[in-house]
Amino acid sequence: MVAVNVEDITPDIVVSYAQACADLNERIHTLQKEGYDLLVIPSRGASPFVDGAYSYAHALRNEKYEDFDPAAPRIRYPEELYLPFTADIGEDFPISSQMIRQFWARVLAAQIRRDDSDLALSLYRSIKASAGDLATGPSLYRGGMDGRFIFVDTVVSGRAICEIFDGFARYGLSDCHYILLVDHAGAKLNPAYRSRIDMMVAADRATVLCVDRIFTEDEGPAMSGIWSVTMPELMTRAAAMVPGFDECVGAGLYYHEVAQRKDGSNQAVTVSNAILGVMLYTAVRGADASTRRFLDDFKKHVRGRRLQDQAVTKQIADPLIMTNLPAIISTDVSGSHVLRARMSEHDAENFIRNFLQDHQSRNRRVPTTA
Repeated sequence: MVAVNVEDITPDIVVSYAQACADLNERIHTLQKEGYDLLVIPSRGASPFVDGAYSYAHALRNEKYEDFDPAAPRIRYPEELYLPFTADIGEDFPISSQMIRQFWARVLAAQIRRDDSDLALSLYRSIKASAGDLATGPSLYRGGMDGRFIFVDTVVSGRAICEIFDGFARYGLSDCHYILLVDHAGAKLNPAYRSRIDMMVAADRATVLCVDRIFTEDEGPAMSGIWSVTMPELMTRAAAMVPGFDECVGAGLYYHEVAQRKDGSNQAVTVSNAILGVMLYTAVRGADASTRRFLDDFKKHVRGRRLQDQAVTKQIADPLIMTNLPAIISTDVSGSHVLRARMSEHDAENFIRNFLQDHQSRNRRVPTTA
């Protein structure tokens, strides 16, 4: 996707984006009444829409109730599960995006089925366990117990979501309803991928919400609050060493960091997310003058702090990554602001070897009876 220069964002683009947030809230609410109690969020691009939908739900309630009115109903959204389906890889990387998305489909399938013995889920948990303060997100609790879940994703060409369709089919995730936020109102969709999406819609397995421009897509944590980290060396060693990972493999994590750090080193990202949230709230409520004012503030802040610059993303991310992730020797940042945490082949091999030993040990244990 071609990045959107912040200066090119117009009030109409913001209104279209905000309307998609409102429509997303309505669709989630409808599916929730049908028994869907799990919301899977696989991309950084989808996260601002989910936040905006939640904000819209609050706005609707506040129209009917005074602040702190005890009669005001509590807003209950489905349980949320974030998974890093990101397949941002270099052209010469020996592992395909299809293989990476197959891996995350397998991780999700194991979580839905509560299969703690699955190797893919075990590797993901091992990476999270080694990631210190970066692995602070909640684990899956009771959502999706019957196999049903909502999957929210952003779509540009359609390639990524079609690879996810294939991954879900492979691992039996057939009780999913996709809510797809489509950029450029579908004008950028590849015809073959459009056909597959249309088939999902016709089968009542997908809902398409069109957006004029998804200006937050691939713009990093300044516009999503989510930091995406991949581990290339860990991925390639896992593909070579773990049974079955020659066909599907992944290594990485997401972490949320919006609240300002004690040292203030991520203040710029904290502020940008705050302005974005308020701007979308005013747009969805039709407060055009306020939306224009917050849009001007947003542009000024993003431009002034150079938040569309990958080097700034790296500068803000490095202290936390280097402190928390083991054996990381350097990072680089992709064009879409994905952080690649690099480690030596030796350290990557040791990590995978220790993981396999731990996994085998756990699964050899014989449960005891009281």
